[in-house]
Amino acid sequence: MTHRLFGLALATAAVAAAVATPAAADEVDDLVARLKPPARYRDHKPAFSVHKETFTFEHLNGPHEEPFWLVMDGDRYVAAMPLEGFHSGTIYVQDFRPDHAPKALDFPTERWHIDTAVGTELRTNNFIPEAEGATDATYDFTVADGTLTLVRRYKGTTKFNRWAHRTKEPVRVDAVNTIVFRCDPVLGYVVEATFDTWTDPPPKNYEYTSAATSGRYLLWPGQVTCHRHAITPPGGGYKGYACNHGSTKPYGGRVGCRDGGFVAFLNDETGWSPTTTIEGADARLIVCGAHTDHDFVVRWPEQPETRADGLKHNVMKHRILALPPELTRHVWDHTEVLGAGERKLMVRFGRLEDFEDQPLPVDGRERGMPWGADLTEQEAHSGTKAVVVSGVSGHGDPQIALQPDTHYRLEAWMKVVAWTDAEKQEAVAKARAEIEKQRQKGRDVPDFQGLEPPQAYLVGRYYEWTPHSGQWIGEPLQTNVLEPGGPWQKVNVDFTTPKWGPFIDLKIVARNCTAYVDDFQFVVVKEAE
Repeated sequence: MTHRLFGLALATAAVAAAVATPAAADEVDDLVARLKPPARYRDHKPAFSVHKETFTFEHLNGPHEEPFWLVMDGDRYVAAMPLEGFHSGTIYVQDFRPDHAPKALDFPTERWHIDTAVGTELRTNNFIPEAEGATDATYDFTVADGTLTLVRRYKGTTKFNRWAHRTKEPVRVDAVNTIVFRCDPVLGYVVEATFDTWTDPPPKNYEYTSAATSGRYLLWPGQVTCHRHAITPPGGGYKGYACNHGSTKPYGGRVGCRDGGFVAFLNDETGWSPTTTIEGADARLIVCGAHTDHDFVVRWPEQPETRADGLKHNVMKHRILALPPELTRHVWDHTEVLGAGERKLMVRFGRLEDFEDQPLPVDGRERGMPWGADLTEQEAHSGTKAVVVSGVSGHGDPQIALQPDTHYRLEAWMKVVAWTDAEKQEAVAKARAEIEKQRQKGRDVPDFQGLEPPQAYLVGRYYEWTPHSGQWIGEPLQTNVLEPGGPWQKVNVDFTTPKWGPFIDLKIVARNCTAYVDDFQFVVVKEAE
């Protein structure tokens, strides 16, 4: 990774539009007042500054330079904000503890995206057109009295076409987004955002930000940064679920967040838990099954406040912070855990998966990839359990991000069994029915030519952004192929990833046969091996 210092001077004079807003009043403040955790950072006097640097990231089509704003406290990095590319205009706080904020950035060398981005997120670009986001025009920074204030303003007529905000026609907008960095005696760094917006016509619903922190869902050992989602639902109390992928789809998005409440990523090991608060409305939470970010979707008020300028304004506030150990313990102990006692097959990476303790508890700490396969005790290479597949079996969410220039090994033991005559007849009937279905739709499809020869193997395919496009990159990473009738045999494939750090889609293929799979490994191969 390379970078270049722009040396942009920081204006310390007050910016006319930059008025630091008072601290938000939400339930984190209530917990601090009630639990009285120690003021660990009472004596810290932040020396905030901001400058711009350009970092080089490797992409599929070659290296690409991308500019970032960097917020500093003396010689420590507090936050980074990309100006273009993935989630431009999003703040990524590196650490909320002033004594733990890094003195060097641990950025990826490969693409900066949702799986590689570092830090806890807060958007700043609400109601600001994309074209304005990659320039300095909408970034006004001011340092005063131990705070750093960023004001982003847009006034004009524009059409929005973002994944979280689309308009059919151009709309008139007058938006002021005020972001304040400060150091709280108890909480450490706190970033407070006030979004004051007039727009005509107004949206019915709007998503100002998402609760997200790096490591919240990643699968490989050493990447985990939290163990439980905790949410304050309308009506009171705390509800949550474990940060594993057996919980995300069943329970993600079932719980909303109340006005004044928060979404926290609890870490009862470090004690410090990244948290996003909301003030101004209850929010519906939309949870991404692949990445477990919690999108706060609020309903625009039917009668927003009319200001002196005659415009009807809506104000929403979010802030990001970390619950200190005392608050983390309290929320952890008082959270109603969804899915308690349930279990699910989740194949673990970075280790030997022998399936003996599967299915795993969905309220536990272990993370694995949900897999569309069945456990069986009918056959096993070791122990008493294996998985059995007939057809093509793929993993569920999330996406599997691979490190660049890294040697991986995909390996398993497989036993392949021929189909019975009844199973063959059923497959033939299904194939012919599918051909007829396609012809009923007016599609020209060839006649049924018989079942392909039976075979089984593991296969991985690189892709850049989404597996749903089917745009696979490079040759399939396929193990040796097995046919029915043999004993348990090892299948494996070794590969070294390109420097742009691809995603990989994994499949167990048992074409026109049944395959038993045991002692599965998807691991990084150390150089010493």
